[in-house]
Amino acid sequence: MPSTLFTPITLAGRVLRNRIAYAAMSTRFPAGGRVTDTLVNHLAARAAGGAAMVITEALCAAPSAATAVRIAAYDDATRPGLEKLAAAIARHGALPIGQLWHGGSAHHGARGLDSVGASAVADGMSWTVPRTLTATEIEGLIEDYAETAHRLLRAGFAGVEVSAAHGFLPLQFLSPVTNRRTDDWGGDIQGRTRFTREIIRAIRARCGAGFIAALKMPAHDFVPGSIDQAEAARLVAAIVADAPPDALTFSQGSHAHGWALHRHAPDMHEPVAPYRDLVAAMRDAAGPVPIGFIGRVPTPALAEDLLASGTADLIMLARPLLADPFWPAKAEAGQADAITPCIHCNTCWGEIHRGAAIACSVNPHIGTPRDAAPAVPRAPVAKRIVVVGAGMAGLQAATAAAERGHAVTLLGTGQGGAASLHARLPGCGDIQSAIAQSARRARLAGVEFRLGAPASAADVLGLRPDAVVLATGATMVPPPGFTDQDGTALDIRAASQALLADPARRGSLAVVFDMDATPGAYDATLLIARHFDRVMLVTPREVIARDSPVLTMQAIHRRLAAAKVWIMTCQEPIRLARGALTLRHLLTGAETEIPGVALFAHATPRAPRDALMAPLLAAGVKVRVVGDALAPRLMMSAVREGQAAGEAA
Repeated sequence: MPSTLFTPITLAGRVLRNRIAYAAMSTRFPAGGRVTDTLVNHLAARAAGGAAMVITEALCAAPSAATAVRIAAYDDATRPGLEKLAAAIARHGALPIGQLWHGGSAHHGARGLDSVGASAVADGMSWTVPRTLTATEIEGLIEDYAETAHRLLRAGFAGVEVSAAHGFLPLQFLSPVTNRRTDDWGGDIQGRTRFTREIIRAIRARCGAGFIAALKMPAHDFVPGSIDQAEAARLVAAIVADAPPDALTFSQGSHAHGWALHRHAPDMHEPVAPYRDLVAAMRDAAGPVPIGFIGRVPTPALAEDLLASGTADLIMLARPLLADPFWPAKAEAGQADAITPCIHCNTCWGEIHRGAAIACSVNPHIGTPRDAAPAVPRAPVAKRIVVVGAGMAGLQAATAAAERGHAVTLLGTGQGGAASLHARLPGCGDIQSAIAQSARRARLAGVEFRLGAPASAADVLGLRPDAVVLATGATMVPPPGFTDQDGTALDIRAASQALLADPARRGSLAVVFDMDATPGAYDATLLIARHFDRVMLVTPREVIARDSPVLTMQAIHRRLAAAKVWIMTCQEPIRLARGALTLRHLLTGAETEIPGVALFAHATPRAPRDALMAPLLAAGVKVRVVGDALAPRLMMSAVREGQAAGEAA
């Protein structure tokens, strides 16, 4: 058992049972500005799983912060729901903390929205220009923050966290890029920190001792001319000297620049704990204030190291506790190998960005009644179930069926399916941890593995199944209207497998045609860039990664730019002949010949691989198709459908 991770810590006189907190994370579970039972169950599950402190998603701190998807904590009408939420968290021994939020000018969507800010400086994401707040309005907002904190106190919360991160209103005051004021609320460090300091002071005056007033801000916002490490240290020192918060968590990135927001949720391509040095550099400025660390902490061992080294006093986990709410309990019990690992794919963020409720690639129970109790009920009658395909959908289906008490045999060519190839691409090793954990759970549940060769209908029928789950994946098809006169074009999976098998550099030019637009296609492009002198990425769309959420899209573009991949938009391939690729511009019809193409690889729409369905149905077997074999999508859908199929067996 780790020596520090499960040592209590005291904040504002309140004792946390360990050093683990569930960090604030938007869910889209609230409805109409109110708490829902789904949200209550979700946050209670993280408390039941062993977190010492559970921080709500952003709560609107003032009427001018109101949005359709956030809880209007400033409104007395929300109190019954907030009371229920706080009680559900506290019932499991965790401290309920409300995050106080005001977006200011920060928006993901189109500009033209009514917003306010420190100065009339456009938001870097939406280009929304806010109305500049008057000094009187600023004072009114400070009162709103304090009064909303007091409402939360009366509702049973143990404290609040003021969000001055990610480009939201308090950060718009802290940053010299977004704060151009010349009055007492801008200018030098004292002026730019005044709004934050006065909020903390007002909360403490209104709510009294024993009520936690924490702060979240960046140690670097990655906006040119804004807050770097040195400036962050100066800001922290000024805040701590005058109105010290009870805890400081450092989260990077900002809306103030179109390419900075993704920094707040480092994905699987980044090193673990990528901001470790940044946060450690804040220690002197923070003085005695406990520091919370957030950002890609997948394992208890890493969490313990961050604490033991003095980098942090608290470990703030968001995505890892989404993947497995019992991460803390399993870690404390010495069962770290049983933790369902977060793969830091940012599917969770992508779902809320597209307007859906939060979801997870490796945890199908998010937002369901089993969010806190994932065990499936035993079936009244044990059956013989055959699952064909050992990818993520098949592994999930096999495990769920076996956990219900069925006898399950899993057939397939290899463990992990298409995900096992993705896991070998640059920066994608986290996927292998998910495959390994899924296979481990299947074996513990009693699933019989028969891998090594494709399964035929005769193989399946020979097992005399009561039901079959087909999770056989999908196959990429050639680009429409394309002629391969050289006979050398490869789908991107085959190209990746060839390069992984023979890592020697090829030199020359490679062209990738993208009609897939999934992160895997761009990860494969990075692999190709390691082997060729020049890589061209061609898409018929006006932009690549258009279907990806903004965080993923930003990170994809950054990595491709670093690899010097040349992107051509609005183009389609016509033919490959004698090493020359001809492209046609979809808007003008103009043709361009690209000579010297050593590799042409296509990432194209996939066709379900479902040939086994017809003979199995003809034999009278009950068949359910899941994952890409049903309709090619992402891992999240495959895992969800696999779980549903296993439960229904």
